[in-house]
Amino acid sequence: MSSSNPAPNVLTQIPLDEDARPGYSDAELRDYFECIKLPQKYLNSIVLKDRTQAGTKEHGLPLLRALTRHHTCNVPFDNLVLHYSTHKIVTLDLAELYTKIVRRRLGGRCMENNSFFGTVLRSLGYEVRNCGGRVARAMSPYPDVRRNQSMTYDGWNHMLNLVRLDDEWYVVDVGMGSMGPNLPFPLRDGFETTSVPPRLIRLQLRSIPESYATKSANGTGSPKMWCFDICYNPVDDATKEWLPVYCFTETEFLPQDYEVMSWFTSTNPRSFFTRYVTCTKMLMDEDKEMIVGNITLFKDTVRKTIGTNRMVIKECKTEDERLQALAEIFNVHLTDEEKRGIPHDRILA
Repeated sequence: MSSSNPAPNVLTQIPLDEDARPGYSDAELRDYFECIKLPQKYLNSIVLKDRTQAGTKEHGLPLLRALTRHHTCNVPFDNLVLHYSTHKIVTLDLAELYTKIVRRRLGGRCMENNSFFGTVLRSLGYEVRNCGGRVARAMSPYPDVRRNQSMTYDGWNHMLNLVRLDDEWYVVDVGMGSMGPNLPFPLRDGFETTSVPPRLIRLQLRSIPESYATKSANGTGSPKMWCFDICYNPVDDATKEWLPVYCFTETEFLPQDYEVMSWFTSTNPRSFFTRYVTCTKMLMDEDKEMIVGNITLFKDTVRKTIGTNRMVIKECKTEDERLQALAEIFNVHLTDEEKRGIPHDRILA
């Protein structure tokens, strides 16, 4: 029998011994804070001196907001490993994610960003629950899908975190790029707020339209899920429209769940991650207290969006030009080996 593919003896799991569960050291956290350019006033947070304060709204929430904001503005949401590598394999190993994000200043998709970020939060003393979601097809990059299936959802393909503050859970998601909330918000039915002005976000506990259980024997109807929606044009009542972004459950997802989810979304030819290169960073105002827009590379075009103003700032006609944009605009510097993941002389579509 061949030994080239031996039976595994270590499988992905959370260690049963709580003392053995993964976390980042104080020195690693300090380097991470430098990576995301966390301002000094947050480095002075009492949470960094007393972990018990992380679970309070008084002290834990301001730091959580700052970490979320600065992470999404300095750590890219991207799928570059699926294009600029020889192996095209996504790792969810927390030590490897630390090296990738902090040491190399690269990013990742939802499961990479939120796995890493959840571990940062636990290392600071926050209570974190990893959860899973289904992205709405209203967010699809494929026009026909958006047009014909906007009220339906993909399978389990998204990761987010819930963080407990006092007696309430908060949704914390740094892995949805420009379509995400980009701020912590309470897990509260009917909650609505402005995220990236002028857009509104809301959370509703409701049934999704495509459920088979439209009617049940006892009349309770379809099971309800937490549904996160976005409204891009809240000012004009005539054109005001809420679009579904993703739905999720409070059920705890385990590392082995994400391993399956990540494998599908990083290998299936229908996944846009395997088709198109993308990279996004959010943008803050001058005071570094609010996210006001984003800058996004998708395929061959870099666009900058501030509020409702969207402009093309670079069109990449060659692979060299796209690599230049990644370096100059996103501060993403790839090795020569990674650059060879895509034919260097390819003309972009």
